[in-house]
Amino acid sequence: MVNPILKNREHVLAYFLFWVMLTVIQTMLLYWAQNLQWSQAFVEAAIYCFGFSLVGLGIWFIVRFTGLETGNLWNALSSHMAAAALLIFIWIASCYYLTAYVLNYPGSLSSVPLYDLWWRVALGVVYYLLVSLIYYLLIFYQNFKEKQIREIEMQSVLKETELSMLKAQINPHFIFNSLNSISSLTLTRPEDAHEMIVKLSSFLRYTIGHEETELVSIQKELETIQLYLDIEKLRFGEKLKVQFHGVNDLPETVSIPNLILQPLIENAIKYGVYESTSASTIDVHLSFVNRQLQITMVNSIESDGVSKKGKGIGLKNVRSRLQLIYESVDLLQTSKEQNQYKVQLTIPQPVN
Repeated sequence: MVNPILKNREHVLAYFLFWVMLTVIQTMLLYWAQNLQWSQAFVEAAIYCFGFSLVGLGIWFIVRFTGLETGNLWNALSSHMAAAALLIFIWIASCYYLTAYVLNYPGSLSSVPLYDLWWRVALGVVYYLLVSLIYYLLIFYQNFKEKQIREIEMQSVLKETELSMLKAQINPHFIFNSLNSISSLTLTRPEDAHEMIVKLSSFLRYTIGHEETELVSIQKELETIQLYLDIEKLRFGEKLKVQFHGVNDLPETVSIPNLILQPLIENAIKYGVYESTSASTIDVHLSFVNRQLQITMVNSIESDGVSKKGKGIGLKNVRSRLQLIYESVDLLQTSKEQNQYKVQLTIPQPVN
């Protein structure tokens, strides 16, 4: 794994500024504690600080290969202690001779007062701990980001799986009804039965070729719904009438989850047209308000008609799809008023 500090310019700049700050602090300490001139204090502080900045880049390999995530704390501590002792010795020796060369200091490392040497060792330990802490924080942050990404991917997979399950519930229900109608038509109207098979094939080809989460234009959705209605009109004839209002007033960019209208119209046919003894009309009103596609579907119902019982799979699955796609639970509303059943659907539009 590449050193995280060297991965991008922001990390390199932050690391550089970190050592600039320590250089300033150490310059002031040397000036006040050892009575050095400002220039001497600055040169010595800069050499020691930026010298350890190079050492700090090598500490990454110690942190990386003796990680705390292995669970062996003693092994990690012993490795760090040995590495710190070696690196601090190299750092003090090399920086001392470089400082002596630049500032013309006499003597060798062995002639350095003991208190000054221990002060350097303590400073090296502090630097080592700071740099190690930075690396561990970067590792934990990277692991946290990767965990978040995995969770998002898992949620996406679960969402797609749930949507696929919803699709598996809806399509067989529609196919079952269509096959029953085809079976009846083959005896009375063979030509219509053949036409219904062709249209059903085209409709199923579309449903199989599109993902449940895919958004399509409202024009494309209405074309597909018209294909579905052609199938249903072969079943019900003049008994079924569907009128769309406001289609031409919609912007071309309006999008909608594919086949979201099919279960709603199927529900209206099931509880309106199917139970009616006379011609029944389904009115679909579309409008675009406040960056939302508003769809209102109204169908007449007969109060004295025989109620057709069902499990409510269509509306329940539409609500589930809307919640999964838009993360909202109130986009589909239904109401029953006198002899009318109303469905109101709201589709939020993305902000460009």
